[in-house]
Amino acid sequence: MFVILSAGIFLRAWPTAGFHGVGYDEGIYAGYVETALKEGIWNYPDIVRAYVKWQEERSDAVVPATRIGFLLPASALAAISRLDPLTALRCVSLVSSVLLLFATAIIAYRLGGSERMLLLTVLMAVAPLQIHLAQRSLVDGYFAFWAVLCAWFLWENLQAPKHKGWLAGYGASLFVLVLTKENAAFVFAALIIVSIVFAVFKLGRGSVFLFVVSLLAPALAVLTLAALVGGVGEWIWFYRMFVQKSAALSYPILFQDGAWYRYLIDFTLLSPLVAVLALGALFQIDRESRPDVFWALLLGASYLVMSAVPFGMSLRFAAYWDLPLRWLALSQVLQVAEKLPRIRPLFALAGVILILAAVDLFQYWRYFVHAQIYDPVSFQLLHASRLIK
Repeated sequence: MFVILSAGIFLRAWPTAGFHGVGYDEGIYAGYVETALKEGIWNYPDIVRAYVKWQEERSDAVVPATRIGFLLPASALAAISRLDPLTALRCVSLVSSVLLLFATAIIAYRLGGSERMLLLTVLMAVAPLQIHLAQRSLVDGYFAFWAVLCAWFLWENLQAPKHKGWLAGYGASLFVLVLTKENAAFVFAALIIVSIVFAVFKLGRGSVFLFVVSLLAPALAVLTLAALVGGVGEWIWFYRMFVQKSAALSYPILFQDGAWYRYLIDFTLLSPLVAVLALGALFQIDRESRPDVFWALLLGASYLVMSAVPFGMSLRFAAYWDLPLRWLALSQVLQVAEKLPRIRPLFALAGVILILAAVDLFQYWRYFVHAQIYDPVSFQLLHASRLIK
């Protein structure tokens, strides 16, 4: 296990990205952190209000300064360590990616045992999107970490509804998630759908406390954001304006729109074997395998809401799907291995996992090293795959 985790950390920490420039979003985030360092982190509400005024005057939308779940830790790190803003943001992304890898091991052990822990951690260690985001100064890898934590803590609460620790962890992670990015609304919707299905079909045990925390934590986060903007009314007005101006941007119109199956195509291009195995597992899910049902429901519910958003589809936004996809893919591999009497299951598993890992590492090299992709949108993936010229 130590070797697997060390390899995963190395892949994330060692700078292998082919794109060495500063992306548009990265530059905006770095500007917010730099302003926070100059004016003081405690004056961040003034920075947010200045941003809102600036956004009102612009005809296009700019990455919001309200993503304080990501920006404040980066600002604090830059202030303490005296790192430049861009490096501080990248460090936060790296640390969150490493923590997600550790969380994967713990989740797999608790939900599936030692064998599942080893195999799933291998698959997450080489996940192309996770390695890429760990080396960028973007919010999406950090967001994926908190989204997975929310899902894990929800599972634990559905199994042990009276456990105060799991309930507190769920509330805290959901609170930070909402403060991190607006896409938290999609994760929240998926969590609620999963909770309802588990309660209706008696796959888990819900509680009044879980229901209250599920509503209270995001509500407190929204109130915090509203206070930064100037009030609830101002917050609603701001996000309406932001959505309207975002819809007029040329980049989302050209590269972040498409049919409902866009995410399926993108993940197949990025991790073809994992995507195919996960899709196959969906047709063989057994009600008795509740973890499989849980991750499939989370994946399906979030896919449903995220694929319905016009001009707002990108693999970066769905980075938290890496864990459920690899969980389901591994379930399919384990089922197939059990049906090979002439080959020892251990050898079959080792061979398949090595193939999956090798393919994912090659895909990372193809897209993010050789093709120097910064934002893995469909056009870039198709072009790098030579499916379009």
